[in-house]
Amino acid sequence: MTEYLAQYGCGLLFIVVLLESTGMPLPGESLVVAGGLLAGEGTLSIVLVLGAAFFGSIIGDNIGYVVGRRYGRAMVVRWGERFGLGEKRFKMVEQRFENYGVLVVLIARFVIILRQLNGFVAGTMKMNWPVFFLYNSLSAALWSFAYGGLAYLFGTAFQKFFAGHSTWPLYLIAVAICLLGCWGTYRFLFRVDEEADRKDETAEAGASQKR
Repeated sequence: MTEYLAQYGCGLLFIVVLLESTGMPLPGESLVVAGGLLAGEGTLSIVLVLGAAFFGSIIGDNIGYVVGRRYGRAMVVRWGERFGLGEKRFKMVEQRFENYGVLVVLIARFVIILRQLNGFVAGTMKMNWPVFFLYNSLSAALWSFAYGGLAYLFGTAFQKFFAGHSTWPLYLIAVAICLLGCWGTYRFLFRVDEEADRKDETAEAGASQKR
């Protein structure tokens, strides 16, 4: 990945982040970290790395927003089940946006699954675009610096510190954090409100008795 980035530069970084932000499962986050590391070594410009990550994420999210606003509901009804996102599950995602819309947009870029669905769901919900754009831009700026900027500032020192030592515990920790994030995101998006379920069951039972 680092070799491709060194060869093709920040243009590749921009395209990958943009496509990931429209909903495609691509390693944009990892590429931003790699870009920061290369910038720390002097191979790339940190300004271009951060700019590519920032503008790629904003443009990608806004493409997702436009697609969701125009075609979101129809797309979910027609193709959602094929990707494990049927209408019932998508309604759960919509509920989260309805209850925590601004907060979701602000933190979505840091969370797997949310990162890919962010713009599309906001558009489908017809979230006010200036509000979406403001918080999405703030999120993109924080995300770009958190991964690209910190990798640039501390990446070289980090590599030197662990030079000659086994790094497999770090990979295990990274995988564990990733899995925990996936589980937490899944629970947040698709958890069922137990109280609401009980009310639905009670209502159904009452309707059956009346019959």
